This record gives sequence, structure tokens and C-alpha cells, in this order.
Amino acid sequence: MMLSNLGEIKTIEYIKYLIEAFVKRNRKNQFVKVGIGDDAAVLKDGIVVSTDAYLEGVHFSLAYYDWYDVGQKVACATLSDIAAMAARPLAIFVSALLPPNINKTSIKEIYSGILNIATQYDCLISGGDIVAHSHLGFILTVIGKGRQAKLRSMAKPGDFLYITGHCGLAETGRLALTNNYHRRDYPFAIKRHLCPLPRIQEAIQLSRYMNACIDTSDGLSTDAFHLASMSNIKIKIFAEQIPVHQETLKYHKKHSTDDSVLDFVLNSGEDYEILFTSRKELLPSSIGGTRLTKIGVIEQGHGVYLIKDNRMLKLTPQGYDHLKKS
Repeated sequence: MMLSNLGEIKTIEYIKYLIEAFVKRNRKNQFVKVGIGDDAAVLKDGIVVSTDAYLEGVHFSLAYYDWYDVGQKVACATLSDIAAMAARPLAIFVSALLPPNINKTSIKEIYSGILNIATQYDCLISGGDIVAHSHLGFILTVIGKGRQAKLRSMAKPGDFLYITGHCGLAETGRLALTNNYHRRDYPFAIKRHLCPLPRIQEAIQLSRYMNACIDTSDGLSTDAFHLASMSNIKIKIFAEQIPVHQETLKYHKKHSTDDSVLDFVLNSGEDYEILFTSRKELLPSSIGGTRLTKIGVIEQGHGVYLIKDNRMLKLTPQGYDHLKKS
């Protein structure tokens, strides 16, 4: 079967199956506590490790990103995986795929952007590699540490489902920039797209209440699906409780789109918010200035369901899929 037919989720599951089958035939690695399938691997000493790849034209567009923006974006997205584990980043490693026509000034701006984000969280570039390539790209690896890593598999029936920030805000910013709309009309959305600061401090503050956790890199419908499948539980999301920013509502009002606002916020990726479950019912509030909203509940069963107009509709993962046919 071609990967375009298999899709990203099934491809990852297949790779995980291959690795687990190998491990069963051989002795287990004594240092790895949690391997493939979560936002980061967890070693037995509490160290967490994650790696991400970024490619021009897929993860960022040089049509409206400047070089500094590129550096900030890849750093934010990489560190978000550490936030999803409720851990602190310690070191980041940057491997750069560099076209031969890129100049020293551009490289300086890119690395300055990465350093600006990394140093905000007491994390420095500690190594990497350089490879010549036709397109600009990066592979970033981050190492962090936490008291107790929060896994996707730790949700329990009776938990409540929470999310930080707003859903669909980064995609609103991307569309505003792609269509060259006035930046002054969508300042928060554009900022969230270009520089989605990872919710590291928020996750650490909330960690004592958390059971399961994931970041919303692929979209609410897809990332909730990951929580449900990994924890073997049922998630019910209440449509009217999903936090939607005024700029997203404005965008849909001013510019005709093929999908509803609800479909948009369910399936838009790269928000890099924290989606987590907790036994404690937290009051509507903010954490460090970041909005916190209860959007659902965890029950016994399987799958993700949307509660809308007193009806329960099954949700399938419709967020971003790198291998999906266009």
C-alpha cells in the first residue's frame, strides 16, 4: 500500500509495530522507559528527548517569513513537544539543510531566531550538523527533564479535558499572510503562526493536576484522537466550549470559506497549545496570562465525539496529515 493511501497516523503505527516486534525478539534497552508514540521519548532517569523536521514550503513559506521568523518558528515547534511532557528543555541540537545560494547574513538571522526562543527557556544550542540541500530545512532535537513526564496514555474515565489558548488561531494567521490580508486586522493570529511560543511554563504549573497531555500540532480532532486511542478511553468535546479567538471569527465573517468555523477550529493544526486531562475541575481562568478552558470529559469507551445541539457526533481525525493525498 502506498503511504499516500496509508496516511500519517497509520504509517507511524506501522513503524511502531516494526520497532516493537524487533524489541520483542531482542533484549530491551535498559535506558528507555517510553519509546515511539508519544510527544517525546522518556529515559529511565527522567530525561525526555524529541526530534522534529521542518522543510521550506511545508512548515514555513519564505513568501512571508523572514529568516529570523524561520528560526523562531522551528524552535517554538520543537520545544512544544517538551511542553507536552510537562518538562523543562535543557539543550537543543540543530541540523540545517542549506541551499548553496544562502548567505551568511541569512544564516545569522535564522540562528538568532532559534537562540532567542531557546534562551527564553534556559535552553541553548548545543550541537548539530550542516548538509547541503536544494531546499532550506531543519532537523531539531531537544533534550529536557521533568519530575514526571505526562504521557498521552494516562487519561482516565472521570477526567475533564482542557486546552490552553485558542483553537485555529495559528491557521487564521497563516491564511491571512498567504492571502496578503492587512496584518493589522489579524495581529494575534499572525503572531501565533509565526512565533507560537511553547506552553512550557503553563504545563509545568499545571503538571500537578494533569493526567494525560499532548500538544495540538496536528489539530484538535487529530490530537484528541491520539489521546483517546493511546489511553483507550472515550472523549466527549462540547462544541460551544471550544475557545475561538475573535480574529478567527472575523476571518470567517469577512472571507468566504468552504468549511464552518467549527470544522475549521477542530481541524486546524500548528496551534501548539496544550491539550490535557485532569481529575480536578479547574475553574475558567488563565495560567501565566494564557487562557485555560474546559472543553470536554473523559468516559469509558473508545473514540472522540462532539456534543453539538444536544447531539453526539463521532469525530474522525481530520487535522494535518503529511502523507495524505492532496
